[in-house]
Amino acid sequence: MRGQRGKVAFFSQRTGAFFVALALLLLFSCGLPTSDYLYPPADFLSPSSNIVRLIHDTSNIDIAALFKGYEIYYRVFDSETDANSSYNYLYNNLTSSNISTVASSKGYYVLVKYNDSSAPLIPVSDNSYDYFDLNLNASSRWTITSEVGSTTTTLSSVFRDKDDSTTTTSSDADFYVSGQYSSDDHDYEGDGVSSGSSVYIVFFAVSYGVSSSLNDFYSEPIVLEPITYTPGS
Repeated sequence: MRGQRGKVAFFSQRTGAFFVALALLLLFSCGLPTSDYLYPPADFLSPSSNIVRLIHDTSNIDIAALFKGYEIYYRVFDSETDANSSYNYLYNNLTSSNISTVASSKGYYVLVKYNDSSAPLIPVSDNSYDYFDLNLNASSRWTITSEVGSTTTTLSSVFRDKDDSTTTTSSDADFYVSGQYSSDDHDYEGDGVSSGSSVYIVFFAVSYGVSSSLNDFYSEPIVLEPITYTPGS
């Protein structure tokens, strides 16, 4: 009988370990974050020719200690072919772990907020806003707006990041001024834009956060196909 009890005890220990392992396997296979993690924007799209819309993923607020908001990166091209080539590269190669490296190597920059150098571009601390619109105005400064009910709120004006010396109040960095595009600008690939000519802009968006080890980190990106834009002056 002593042998029988020992056998039962051994079986019980093995069974318990099996179920613990199974529970852990199920937990990790459900797609739940196992380390610092951000949900990507719920969507990133262009609902009309002059708007780029980022839809907020409300799940990020559940990890508000990490999540700070959203960043929108961009690059401007004279050539539609070059814009499509860059888009395809990003679509096939850009991941949450190489955002900074790829952006730097391919000449992508975050939009510059007017008179505000803090990160992120779009700070979000609650679920007051469902989405954010980047307005690609043809004859005035670009803005980021959102709606609560029937009220449209302008969150910030934005500039290009033309070079390392560009300030957050520099009017020579407006997207809508065709004469301000130069081959020396690090956010632009071309020889200059004449009045009435179009450019092609590739955008991608990510959720931005600060990790538990106080490092910047990002969600998986959403890359938008090139948008045709014609500066108005």
